[in-house]
Amino acid sequence: MTELDHRLDRLLEGRKEKNRFRSLKEYDITSNSGLVDFSSNDYLSLTSSSSLRRNYLGKLASTPSIFGSTGSRLLSGCTPSHSSLEKRFEKFFNSPSALLFNSGWDANVSFFATVPQPNDWVIYDELVHASVHSGLRASRTAVERRLAFNHNDPKHLEKLLKRMQNTASSSNDSSTIFVALESLYSMDGDFSPLPALLDVLEKYVPRKRLCVILDEAHSTGVYGDKGRGITHALGEEGGFDEGDTRRRGKGRVDVRLMTFGKAVGCSGAVLLCSPTVRSFLINFARPLIFSTALPHSTITALECVWDTLQSEEGDQRRQSLMSVARYVHTLLDDLLSRTPPGILHLPPDPMIPFLTSPNLAPKPGSPILGLLTPNPHALSAFLLDKGFIVRPVVPPTVPPGAERVRICLRAGMDKRVIEELVAALAEWVDIKLAEDRSVRAKL
Repeated sequence: MTELDHRLDRLLEGRKEKNRFRSLKEYDITSNSGLVDFSSNDYLSLTSSSSLRRNYLGKLASTPSIFGSTGSRLLSGCTPSHSSLEKRFEKFFNSPSALLFNSGWDANVSFFATVPQPNDWVIYDELVHASVHSGLRASRTAVERRLAFNHNDPKHLEKLLKRMQNTASSSNDSSTIFVALESLYSMDGDFSPLPALLDVLEKYVPRKRLCVILDEAHSTGVYGDKGRGITHALGEEGGFDEGDTRRRGKGRVDVRLMTFGKAVGCSGAVLLCSPTVRSFLINFARPLIFSTALPHSTITALECVWDTLQSEEGDQRRQSLMSVARYVHTLLDDLLSRTPPGILHLPPDPMIPFLTSPNLAPKPGSPILGLLTPNPHALSAFLLDKGFIVRPVVPPTVPPGAERVRICLRAGMDKRVIEELVAALAEWVDIKLAEDRSVRAKL
């Protein structure tokens, strides 16, 4: 062992002592394995769609180039297929411009590392994705001009804006205020109260100085008409000056991130923005400039996925997912109503009343459930023994005291399997209650 290995090993031991050690887990989720996967982000079960598979293989057979893209977008990787897909996304998402990235991480890092300038402000929900923080660490924006507000809390956002008002709203201040949000948060499985947050911003920040960025990673393909996302469903896409002839939307969300590694079942991402922001990123975003572009096989796969999302099958899969989510919440509500919060509980109700747009089912369910427990590793192991893959989530991914197991739902899940999972959770609760009674009896 080298000295480097010794030093790193000591750091790893420290993580083990804090019960935060991570390792790769390999699971066999084939039909004969007996395991049911409740950890996948494949919300629409598109990865097992036989019609999508047939469409993809058929298109591959007639595609001249399949492997690789041969270079970055600035070299040889900007092919007609890449540009055509971006044009499709512009039209589908009602955006004036679109730019493909190799991942949502790359897109967020690219935007937040380059677009905010030294005198600008960046305000963000405290639970926004780690990629935003990584981008800001590389940003030229002053640290004291990066402010977090309490998760999903319009009142705390208002307090921040009031404190900034003297500096940020002076008549000679030309700085931009960037606001980073997510539509559906991946750990708590709760929706952003987007209209309320936008109302607060509209009250305190001149429109010309505001740039709202919404990460729709967990809502792409799932919510809104044909899976266009929550921004589109609420009519908030757009956010460009009235005199801009390229404006397509009249909403207050300027930049949207749609990712392809979750419900879409592929890889990559697209940033929906103004043509100027797109051009700026092409010139300054290092993850874009120095990365080989998405391979042709992925571009073809994305075209096929969007064929499915825009079809009757896509509608059926979205409806199925919402049905599964409502059923699970009903069963869990009953279990948790008689379970002490110190053993198992959910964060506040993720079904936000404002999501009643005609393009969204009333009070749509979340496919993500973060079941908080002080024993996430033990509960995960218990559920695995029962045949369910449910992964623990511990600090630093979540704050200390917010340890949990994370349950992800998918379209087409059998009710019987869901009932068996909840029954296993009930058994766990009974075991912990018995342990607590035993401890109290000995005192």
